[in-house]
Amino acid sequence: MTPPAVTGPLLHDLVTGSHAEGVTALGVEAVIEHDDHVLLIAEPGPDFTDETWQLPGGQVLPGQTLTDALHPAVAAIGLAIDQITGYLGHHDHPGDRATVRVFRFAVTVTDPGAICRHAGTGHHWAEDPDCPPADPAGIPGPVITPPAAEPPLAPQLRAWARGIYPDEAGVELLIAHGVFLHRADFTSRFISIPGDGAGLAVIDWPAAIAALDDSLPCSGGEDRMLRLAASLAAGPPVNLRDALTGIDDRGTQLVIQAVRHASGHRPPSGSHDHF
Repeated sequence: MTPPAVTGPLLHDLVTGSHAEGVTALGVEAVIEHDDHVLLIAEPGPDFTDETWQLPGGQVLPGQTLTDALHPAVAAIGLAIDQITGYLGHHDHPGDRATVRVFRFAVTVTDPGAICRHAGTGHHWAEDPDCPPADPAGIPGPVITPPAAEPPLAPQLRAWARGIYPDEAGVELLIAHGVFLHRADFTSRFISIPGDGAGLAVIDWPAAIAALDDSLPCSGGEDRMLRLAASLAAGPPVNLRDALTGIDDRGTQLVIQAVRHASGHRPPSGSHDHF
């Protein structure tokens, strides 16, 4: 899947969407590719042992755009950005004082070999046999902490879908995934509350998928989970080869449970998020 192009409106929506969710501490990461390898930088532990391997990145300072912050982060390891070629999603890091949202971008650099001439920067190009384990894309997988509580709209969505197993399965998958129903830019655009006092909330699945096809910002795994939920609940076709090979272990378990639910094996109450 081609990553979304980096445009001014996209960057604006990423920042304002984060602020709408109460996330104001932002960071960026650069996925630098060269000869089908991805650059990882050594980050020593507190006692300068137990190194971890990270993508180059940095903090977004007040007054900076996301792409402004990419340039000094890459320059700090002796490289210069040639082009920012796509947006690859985000991941959240809960901290003691605030959650930091880190946005990941694909970039090319003018001279990849310059990293070898930059003193003090330990590095590996992923896919090298000496490189630490990485996910199938060659990039260390982000640790995403699901929200601790169900989204406020969960009871109304369940009431709307109740009685039709595929509808229930799609809604439960979206609830358990714990991403889109916590995003104001999603709930305000694609969920409506009927005015008849019935306690229902209705998802406009076709509109959500149309936005996903256009410019709705999200990671590849989030994209796939939304498409799978919509396919179960409303029927839009989904490429299972792509979808099922591009989600993490927790997402796979949630999808298996959703398929069983859609076929009539409704899980016990409260068991949807135990993965």
